[in-house]
Order: sequence, then C-alpha cells, then structure tokens
Amino acid sequence: MNNENKGIHATGVSPRVWIALVALCVANIVAHLMVMPSLPAQIPTHWGANGVDGWGPSWMASAHGVLPLVLLAMFYVVPRIDPKGEAYRTSGKFYQGFVIAFTLFMCAISWLGELTVWGVVPAVGSVNVLISGAVGLLFIGVGNYLPRVKQNYTLGIKTPWALADPENWRRTQRFGGACFMVLGVGLIVMGVAGSVLSSEVVAAVIAVLAFGSVGVVYVYSYLLWRKSQRAAR
Repeated sequence: MNNENKGIHATGVSPRVWIALVALCVANIVAHLMVMPSLPAQIPTHWGANGVDGWGPSWMASAHGVLPLVLLAMFYVVPRIDPKGEAYRTSGKFYQGFVIAFTLFMCAISWLGELTVWGVVPAVGSVNVLISGAVGLLFIGVGNYLPRVKQNYTLGIKTPWALADPENWRRTQRFGGACFMVLGVGLIVMGVAGSVLSSEVVAAVIAVLAFGSVGVVYVYSYLLWRKSQRAAR
C-alpha cells in the first residue's frame, strides 16, 4: 500500500489535502503577523446581532489566526484515536469535505477584526448576516452528508442508542441530517432578520432551533431503540 492510500486509510483525508490545509493555515498566521503592526491598539473581537459589541488588544487578531491550525491538528488526531476510526475512511469524502470547508471558514472568520478596522466589513449589521449565512450553509452541507457517516465515537449524532445499534445509527443520522438542514435554513433566515428584529429575539429563536433540533433527534433515536427492544421480546 502506497503512502497516499495509507493516509486515506488512517484519517479519511488525502495527505495532499492535509499538506495544502496546513500550508493555508500557516500562511494565514504569517499574514496576520505581518499586518499586526498596522492595527490600532484596540480591534473588534466580538459581533452581536447589531454589529460589533466587543473590543480587544490587536494581538487578538493573530491569536484568532492560529485557531484554524489548532482545529486542523485536532481533526488530524481524532480519526487516529477513535476506536471506530475505520469509519472515517468508509464514509466516502464526507470527513475530507467537512475538514476542508470548516478550515476555510475559520480562516475567513479570523480576518473579521482586520477587515472591520480597514472598513471592508461594516461595523454594524452585515457581519451577523455573513456569519449566520456561512454557518447556515455549513449546517446544510453537513446535514446533507450526515446519512453517509458510518458508526464512530466522534463524528455524527452520537446518541447512546445509535452507538449501540448500526441500524439505529443509520436512521438517526438520516433524521438528524434533515434537522441540521432545517437548522441551517433557520440560521440564514435569522441572519437576514437580524436587521429588523432585536438581538434578544434572534438569539432566542436560534437557541430554540438549536436545542430543539438536538432534543428531537435524541427522542427519535430513543424511540427507535424502544421499538427495537419491544420487537426483540
């Protein structure tokens, strides 16, 4: 087995993709460090429904730039320590696509502070729309591919009943994928509605959508388990 196949077997991601993503993350850090001297002492570090609502020292921009590389390292290690790590290789290109999309998203988000300082991104309003839209699209994408994820202890919807039964796992991921897609659409809608609704209302609706989706999926998985227990008697 050549090195390329070994890499795919171990993590479900091509070694070339890992190298490209590491290079991107390192370049992202270097770029943040290069522009840091030109930044003011205080830069935006947090955005609410109505725009910037938190400020911090300029070095925070470089700290944000390091985060994508830290998360990428975690994504590399997880398949190697998961007892069901083989699932990452047999789930098609889901894990690879997720790692690529999430890394690109985090690199882009890490520049919000600088882009706001430079006036490229307005300090009011549109940032929340962009973030909500991007996160919403990510949830839609994950929800679309979630049914393809094989049983594992790290990725997917890991209810105790799904982990105990392959059929429960399959049906839970399928149902959960649909819930993720609904949540993604809801995030996009709330991002747009944030310009006319108060931040409290937006936060409340998003919380209901998020916790409601998780709760419904857990109840569904449990009911599947109860049904299988009754059938086995």
